[in-house]
Amino acid sequence: METCKDAGAIPARLFSSIIPNLITVLEHTQSAEGVVMPQAKQALLQATNDLKNTLSQAKDYATSLPGGELNFQEQDELILMLERLRDHKWWL
Repeated sequence: METCKDAGAIPARLFSSIIPNLITVLEHTQSAEGVVMPQAKQALLQATNDLKNTLSQAKDYATSLPGGELNFQEQDELILMLERLRDHKWWL
């Protein structure tokens, strides 16, 4: 995975490479040679592996982000509790 000097920084290069990698795979699948020629098969395999690795790294990064321990209902309850606390302090 791409290392960042700032632990909170998002590796933009990693995420911005997903679409170009996908485009490369699609271009190989839709080329005039198709996937009949051995070179075309090899190029498609390489492009597919590059996309797979990029997606895997992005997933690993995303799942390692802090937070996400609460489900939606728990998040809503926490937000409501914090809003009530804020409103209570405002009236004091």
